[in-house]
Amino acid sequence: MDLAATRSGLHENVVAVPTTIWKAPGELDLNANTANAEYLFKGGVTASVYAGGVGEHDKLSVEQQRDLLAAVAGVARGADDTNCFGTGLGRTVERVKELAPSLAELGVSWAMLMPPPLDDADEQHTYYHQVIGILVEHGVWPVLYPRPERPMQVTVLERLFDEYEIPAVKLANNGMLVTYAELVARLGHDRCAWLCGTAGWWMPAYFAAGAARGMSSGIVNAFPSRPRQLLDRILDGTFERDADYWTMVKIEQLRQRRPANIPLVIKQMQANVGLNGGMNADGTTLTDEDVGEVDALLAGSGWLN
Repeated sequence: MDLAATRSGLHENVVAVPTTIWKAPGELDLNANTANAEYLFKGGVTASVYAGGVGEHDKLSVEQQRDLLAAVAGVARGADDTNCFGTGLGRTVERVKELAPSLAELGVSWAMLMPPPLDDADEQHTYYHQVIGILVEHGVWPVLYPRPERPMQVTVLERLFDEYEIPAVKLANNGMLVTYAELVARLGHDRCAWLCGTAGWWMPAYFAAGAARGMSSGIVNAFPSRPRQLLDRILDGTFERDADYWTMVKIEQLRQRRPANIPLVIKQMQANVGLNGGMNADGTTLTDEDVGEVDALLAGSGWLN
C-alpha cells in the first residue's frame, strides 16, 4: 500500500487495536485470534494495529508476533487488500530488524513505533532514524506513537517529518494536547493522519483543539459500530455527550483502574458478545469485582440488544 493510500486509510477513521488471545500463559490461541478478527472486520472496520499496547506487544516474542500477524493477515488486509493493516513494532532496533522483513510479505503496510526506553531527544531521534530506515527498506510505512511514559518532544517529531514521509501519528500524551494542536497547525492535516490515541472519550477534546480527526479504539473489538458512530458525529458537528459517550467514559475508567485491565476489560467485553476473551499473556485475569462492573455496565447500556 503506497503512502497516499495508507494515509487515506487512517485519516478520519477509527483504527482498531485488537487484543491478543491466549490458550494458556504465554501460549497463543491463533484460531481464537482469527475468529475475533473475522468478527471485527465483518463489522466494518478497515484499519487495525495488531500487537500494539492493547495487543500486549511487550509480551510477544518475535516468533509469536509473526505467527499472530500471519494468522489474521488474510482477514485484516481485506478481500481486495485495501484495508490498512498495521502492527506495533519496536522498543529495540534488533526487534525491528528481525520483524521488518516479514511484514511486507504478510501485507502489513504500516508499523506503529513503540517508544524505546530513551528520554534524551537526540537519542530518541537516533533510534527512530535507524528503525524508520529499516522499515522503508522493506516497504513498510512508519507511524509515530509518542506516549507519556517516554515523552517525545515536538522537535523530534518535526525533525522526523523533515526527513521522512510519515503517513500518520498516533497522539497519546494528553498532557501535550495543546502542544500537539500547535504542531498539527504547523504541519497541517493534509500531510498526515493525526489520530487520538488515548481512547474515544478524549476524541472530542482532540478534535476541538484541531489536534486529531481520527482515533484508535479498543471498544471497537466488541462493538465495531459504536466508536465509528462517535467519530462520525464529531466530524459532522452533531456530537453530544449522550448515554453512549458516557458508557465509553465508564469503560475507560475501568480500564485505567490497573495496568492489566487495559486489555482485560476489552476481553471481557468481547466475551459478552460471544467472542474469545480470557486472560492476559502472563495469566492475569480480571477480578470478580471488575467482571461484575463490566457486565453490569454493558447490560445497562443497551449495547447488547
